[in-house]
Amino acid sequence: MSRRDDTKPDGNQPSEADTIAAAAVRLAGERGWRNLTLGDVALEAGVTLSALARCYGSRHEILDGFERMIDRRMLAGAIAGDTDDKPRDRLFDIIMERFDALLPYRDGVRRITREALFDPLSGLTLAAAAPRTLGWMFTGARIAADGPAMPLRLAVLGGVYLAAFRVWLDEESQDFSKTMATLDKQLDRAMSLIGGSFGRSRPAEPVPSEGPPDVAEPEPVPPAAEPVLRPGRKKAAAPRKKPSVTTNTGPH
Repeated sequence: MSRRDDTKPDGNQPSEADTIAAAAVRLAGERGWRNLTLGDVALEAGVTLSALARCYGSRHEILDGFERMIDRRMLAGAIAGDTDDKPRDRLFDIIMERFDALLPYRDGVRRITREALFDPLSGLTLAAAAPRTLGWMFTGARIAADGPAMPLRLAVLGGVYLAAFRVWLDEESQDFSKTMATLDKQLDRAMSLIGGSFGRSRPAEPVPSEGPPDVAEPEPVPPAAEPVLRPGRKKAAAPRKKPSVTTNTGPH
């Protein structure tokens, strides 16, 4: 179980736990993930081993902490949009918000994703984090996806996200048009698969401070994780405009 220090940071500074998690994933992009030691991570994060031990006890706990940090940043960056927005469009927005949050760490995420095939504990950590992330995607998109259909909707959304994630990992264009085209197409396919919408809309409301176990209230996003502006993206409280895409692109 993670030993994260849940003390909230001052101002816009990330917590010590987030600083450590971010440093570990950045370092993984340079050296690989499986060979990292906790000493390497502490040195990269600029903290003592004692400070690291207050937050985490292993690389796998750090990886889980990183996933939780990205979940919080995804939710903090989510745009409320209009209550008349389609649920699939709100899911489009929040998935792209997650990619925005991951972007500063993409090299490390790429290495971890590929090395997890040969690192069972890291693979299990990522697999265990996935349902939590998908649940927060539904929550952030204001979709009530509870009830007997919830497992199916989680599985379908997981397939949508994974297909777009594979394209995003290696896309070179700055506007991520291939990623958005893939996500758009996969959401349409998913709706056909489940026979309609992903779920009923819920009224707009702040993300609760108490949610699933160990999920903290979204924290301020440090400057390095600021979203990348793309065509159609506005920082105002308005929904992300889904681009008009004609490219027929699938996942790698």
